[in-house]
Amino acid sequence: VQDLIDYAQRMGPIGSSAPEEDQAEILKLSRELAEFSDPNPARAAFRGAQHLVYCDSTSPASGKLFGPFYGKVTQTFLDDNETYINSSKFGPFEITVVAKREVVDETTNKVTFSEFKAQLFGQTLVQREFNQTGLWKYLFLGTIKDTDGTSKLVRILESPSLFIIEQKQ
Repeated sequence: VQDLIDYAQRMGPIGSSAPEEDQAEILKLSRELAEFSDPNPARAAFRGAQHLVYCDSTSPASGKLFGPFYGKVTQTFLDDNETYINSSKFGPFEITVVAKREVVDETTNKVTFSEFKAQLFGQTLVQREFNQTGLWKYLFLGTIKDTDGTSKLVRILESPSLFIIEQKQ
């Protein structure tokens, strides 16, 4: 798992900018991890901030703003274990989307987005309702040791783009 994380980090968080061969290899390696995953990843309890390592999407979910510029992407899970906030920060500019997840089956969550907000220096520029749904299909969920021995939670999912997300513990 750590080898995949290292490979994905070398490609950068905006995987759609990586060579197609590398994107294909990261997807192949991600799918091969499924047999080592927690058997019920869609039911896992999450708390706190998780950070995007890699995403092959061209959408703003990857943090891509425009041209070569991208923001730092986090998912912060609130205490109810259902609601989370996707955040993409680029200096003083931040885009957030509020969503809820619900269990479809052991390896799939349905996510429903409800609110979009753009802020600059903490001042709201745009805020509106945002009604969109999607599916998270988990390829892998597990806790591993980082290269420095620190435990971290790793989530790898398709929605349909590939997302690799981690949370130091």
